[in-house]
Amino acid sequence: MLSFKNSRSSGRKLSLFLLVFCFITSIHPQQFSRLNGLEDEQGNTILLYSLGNDINGGYVPVYKYFTITGIETQIIDAYSEQIDTFTVNAKSVSDYEFFPNDINNFINVGLTLNIDVLGYAARNDTITFTDWAFFFVDISKQHPHQVYISDFHKIYRSFDGGYTYPADSTIDFEFLSVADFDDRTFFGTDNNRLVKSEDNGITFSIVDTSDIQTSLPGLAFYYDVNKFHIYRLNRSNGKFKLNVSNNKGEAFSWTKTYESDTQFFITTDSTQSGVLYLADGRKIYKSVNNGYSFSEYKSLPSKLVGIYKKPNSDIIYAASKSTIFKVTPDSITIIKSLPFPEEEYGWFPLAVGNKWAYNQYWFDEGWPGPPIFTFAGTKNMEVTKDTLIENKKYFVVENEYISFEVFPPRMFLRVDSLTGFIYRYWEELNDEFLFHNLNAEIGDTILYPPFLENPYYILEDEQTINYLGIDTYERRYREYLPCGCYHALIKGFGLASTFFSEFGGSESTLKGCVINGVLYGDTTFVVDVEEEPNSIPSEYKLEQNYPNPFNPNTKIIWQLPVSSWVTLKTFDALGREVETLVNEFQNAGNHSTLYIVNSTLPSGIYFYQLKTGDYVESKKMIYLK
Repeated sequence: MLSFKNSRSSGRKLSLFLLVFCFITSIHPQQFSRLNGLEDEQGNTILLYSLGNDINGGYVPVYKYFTITGIETQIIDAYSEQIDTFTVNAKSVSDYEFFPNDINNFINVGLTLNIDVLGYAARNDTITFTDWAFFFVDISKQHPHQVYISDFHKIYRSFDGGYTYPADSTIDFEFLSVADFDDRTFFGTDNNRLVKSEDNGITFSIVDTSDIQTSLPGLAFYYDVNKFHIYRLNRSNGKFKLNVSNNKGEAFSWTKTYESDTQFFITTDSTQSGVLYLADGRKIYKSVNNGYSFSEYKSLPSKLVGIYKKPNSDIIYAASKSTIFKVTPDSITIIKSLPFPEEEYGWFPLAVGNKWAYNQYWFDEGWPGPPIFTFAGTKNMEVTKDTLIENKKYFVVENEYISFEVFPPRMFLRVDSLTGFIYRYWEELNDEFLFHNLNAEIGDTILYPPFLENPYYILEDEQTINYLGIDTYERRYREYLPCGCYHALIKGFGLASTFFSEFGGSESTLKGCVINGVLYGDTTFVVDVEEEPNSIPSEYKLEQNYPNPFNPNTKIIWQLPVSSWVTLKTFDALGREVETLVNEFQNAGNHSTLYIVNSTLPSGIYFYQLKTGDYVESKKMIYLK
């Protein structure tokens, strides 16, 4: 990661070690990271961000974006190229800093890798000095020609604006930041404890004994315009934390005011003392008391990777991986977005003719023994056609009861190519709602359309997987339903599995599919799904009801190889008859009924039984109020 400061702001410092030993070439799509900003003399905002396929932003170029014109310009080059198995050619951006009140000139530092690892310092991306490694850069606010770069063990000083770094200018000090209010004041670490020096690193004292992990993302210093409050972000004991000092970083002045399991970002306003904005996940929070407490300010569609407050205004710029938003008290507008990556559609491939087949197993609790699994057959899902609803194109996706609730037997789905959101049209609600986010990150939650204050399912995990000989990714979603339920998507294949458990349950796992005309896995099902739907069945069969568990109704399906008299009844757990659903003569073929439960019936386990001639079959169902 980098560090930088708004040249007219309270002085932002954001840093990350890019340890070459942990260098990994990412296969993620193009994305924004590390958003910040500058203001020109006319008060126009210039945004700064990294853009590329490195999720941490270290090995991708840095750009300026002029919000008034929409022009984007690369200012720092960075890259990674795998030459062969043992050779990588790379250049990173560990940190960069603009000179005060200057939108054109900056110092950047990082690493180059071409057989050997070498640290560099550059002025406007033209290298002026090299040594073994550089991770931090800072520039004096009082004397802008003084530049400080650090390999974390030593400070190298320039007195001519970063053109030269005399050999006798080095100081042994584990440097993190130079104070905006006094360039003689340095902050650094000693054995992972925060230290402060007031004589340019010659001597120092410990000012905070809490653990500071400097080799991880999320390390940052911000200085309030009042020249007393300092805001420090760092990771400690597995948490990302905000610590506030109310007395220039002195000992006993630091207080932890916020923490999170995931990285968050803050921004200050150079014209307003005590005002902070904090972005954590999708939400932006505001503090008006120097970060000692926060209130929710805005909620955005996607997880944020950076935030910048325009000074002396009510405008905030916030970036997700694919979108930059302009946020005001009354609006959220998109000012720049990346084309949605074609490969991301593979999380849920929607095209007419795409088909999936699942092996479905039902199981009983088996208590006190292990669960008892029964193969329930192959269940299919298919994109059967597309249709227009309210002038929007939806794909019709039909399946044979492969899920408790999230994937009903018939769905109308469409993809927003700008955001990567899949929307489902709910006929009973006469509106569309978010069904899946193809850009999702761990922790992202889909809300339940009938009651949008309630979560529906959450992305719990994403991991690499080799599926059918193809290296790809799998996402697992936990469902907030009255059961132990989840489903999983595999990139390139779509829905891979569903599971629910409540006094028993079912599991459906993908065995084969046809995606855009290409067959994967066990494709014998292709012949099955194309059989004439009105053909006479060859055997008696009673299907598992859907949904199950259910409230207030569920569908029961059966098939008859010959015409006969049919009775279908329900029973409670003690075997007492509850209701007769069918009692009539039926022709050979496929039949179904919708069972609407009596509202006075208590929750619990029930059975339904099909009887015709000598054929009798029963299945269990669960009614939940």
